[in-house]
Amino acid sequence: MATYGKDFFRIDRSGPTKRLLAVAIVLVLVGSTSIGAHLVTRLNESLGHLISLGGGILLLGGLVLGFGTMAMMLFENVYLQILDTGVLFHDNGKETKVAWSELDEIAVDDGFLVLKVKESDEAIRWFAGKMAAEIRKKLDDARRKALHGLLKTTS
Repeated sequence: MATYGKDFFRIDRSGPTKRLLAVAIVLVLVGSTSIGAHLVTRLNESLGHLISLGGGILLLGGLVLGFGTMAMMLFENVYLQILDTGVLFHDNGKETKVAWSELDEIAVDDGFLVLKVKESDEAIRWFAGKMAAEIRKKLDDARRKALHGLLKTTS
């Protein structure tokens, strides 16, 4: 018998990503401008070389930060999926499944979903950001339906 996902949540990290990309853009602009600035002004030769060197370092740092940020955004694979049988947490290759019958309590703690599992001392903490309260409502609803046999859609 196959199990199908009911809902799927991935964290929106566009805010921090945009901030890092903005910093990278500023570094690239300041670096590239300072590289060429000594060519159009009358500066001491050693000072011009120093400004060009500093600009090159800023430019290189901005490029590394920008491309590194984009790569991290592409390689991140973190999500939560509501299944017929329970909840699946996927964190960059590591999967944790919690059956509905094993789930004791779902709480929200400062942007984290905290799932307390029966007969376990440790709770599962999953970062949900601003959507934590909404995801908790959906998990509570799915858990209630699953425990009453109403969540199944498999044939």
